[in-house]
Amino acid sequence: MSESDKIEQLKNEQKTDSFTELTPREELIMKLNGETAVVAWKEIERFFAKGNLLLIEQGVDLINCAADLSLDNAEAIKPLIDSEKIQRMPIDFVKANCQPETEFWSVVVAPYVLAQLKE
Repeated sequence: MSESDKIEQLKNEQKTDSFTELTPREELIMKLNGETAVVAWKEIERFFAKGNLLLIEQGVDLINCAADLSLDNAEAIKPLIDSEKIQRMPIDFVKANCQPETEFWSVVVAPYVLAQLKE
């Protein structure tokens, strides 16, 4: 069960059990999940131009990645950066994959916008 599934299960349990408390990380994940949206390339291209757009590789949990970045969890983020599963949006990727209507799952962790190509 993924972290997002666990959070959803906790939310459902919380509706029936008012004593269930979420950890700060779980609360952050819920918040980020609510702020995640599908956006077209033309909407996030300006963040690419500023160098603030991060590409999150397929298979990496976007919400958990955003939470780890927000919490400065270097232990979780460093291996993803080292393996280029998280990187500044590469120009070669943009040239090969991005048209104005290309869709991405996206979430903001200031000053960055995290984007994952929508399959």
